[in-house]
Amino acid sequence: MTSSAYHTVLAELADGQGIERAAIEVESTPASVRDARFFVRQQLFGWRFPESGGFTDEVVLAVSELVTNAVLHGRTRPADDSEHVGIELALKPGRALGVLVSDNSNKAPVAAVRPAPHAACGRGLELVDAVADYWTAAPRENSQGVTGKGVWAVFRCPESAGLLPRSA
Repeated sequence: MTSSAYHTVLAELADGQGIERAAIEVESTPASVRDARFFVRQQLFGWRFPESGGFTDEVVLAVSELVTNAVLHGRTRPADDSEHVGIELALKPGRALGVLVSDNSNKAPVAAVRPAPHAACGRGLELVDAVADYWTAAPRENSQGVTGKGVWAVFRCPESAGLLPRSA
């Protein structure tokens, strides 16, 4: 798919009809990354994607990296003030899944320039790029007038999505 085709898919996921949505907000703390992973895994299972394996694990990895980046780089308030990170899933069954992670920072995400081989960080967007079919970032403004950004990762749905039987 071309970049313009992904922009079309992204527009569908953001505002289109027939989109299934699920969203949560988590505290902007390192411990909340686990909560984000749990939410995504449970929602994907609810939408009948496999509980683990290829597609699900790739989506969970991308969310983990994007939420970690939001926690580490997207805070705009002092550490002792409450701040949230938004996580939204948008599913166009049989077509695409979009993951939107939003924070209050206006700074665009920047991929690290070749982190050292033994560096413990700096590969988050590189990992997102490796597992997602497409990703992008855009400024946002919420209903309370808070500005920030949203980072989207888009995944083409596997053929078997929604067709898996539920175990009793």
